[in-house]
Amino acid sequence: MSIHPTAIVSDRARLAADVEVGPYCVIEGRVEIGAGTIVESHARLGGRHGRVRIGADNLIQTGAVLGGPPQDTSYVDADTELVIGDGNRIGEYVSINVGTPKGGGVTRIGNDTLIMAFVHLGHDCRVGDRVVITNATQLAGHVAVEDDALLSGLAGVTQFVRLGSFCFLTAGAFANKDIPPYTIAEGHWAVPRALNRVGLRRAGVDAAERRNLDRALRILLDRSLTMDEVLARIGEECAPSPRMEHFVDFLATSERGVARP
Repeated sequence: MSIHPTAIVSDRARLAADVEVGPYCVIEGRVEIGAGTIVESHARLGGRHGRVRIGADNLIQTGAVLGGPPQDTSYVDADTELVIGDGNRIGEYVSINVGTPKGGGVTRIGNDTLIMAFVHLGHDCRVGDRVVITNATQLAGHVAVEDDALLSGLAGVTQFVRLGSFCFLTAGAFANKDIPPYTIAEGHWAVPRALNRVGLRRAGVDAAERRNLDRALRILLDRSLTMDEVLARIGEECAPSPRMEHFVDFLATSERGVARP
């Protein structure tokens, strides 16, 4: 274990043997850090409220603040937590809060995700695997980001919104409704404009399936149709597949409402 002499590490913290902690870091309270994780200078992990669990092989860069109390006036003190998986990179001055009892108690980051500088993730957010969140993007509480989504810089997402897998939220966009999987969304407020063909091709999705998903998206974007009619038309006109099933389920289970032009 390598802990710089200027770092302050709580006696309640549990660090794997090969964790590196840089200069002027503060690790307070109940914090667990897994093998191979590096914490660069001036980061603050944990606090007097809740718990922080960080997995293996993460890079936590300068000035990150992970596990602070929720920005929720109803929160007083509770045994809630922030859970971060393996292989993530968390950029400079990122802030991520622990969860709240009313939101399930956990803010969660998956594996192999890149969170760039100055990003904020509010309490009870759930971020999947292989997500990219670009500089200065801000997520309110209770936002869910599915696997392989990409959020461009200076984007904003209001509370309780879901961002579907392989969706691409463009730079400066603001989302207040659910963004369907596999789509490119832009605007204030953000709506889907096209299929994320590049992201799907890079993920190995073949041309036939891309055309199939594009057909479903065109049906969704027809505002003359109700959502029930959209789902019925997709069932009639699009070939079944696991990705199509996910697309349809995402639309059918939306509580916030699906973004449409």
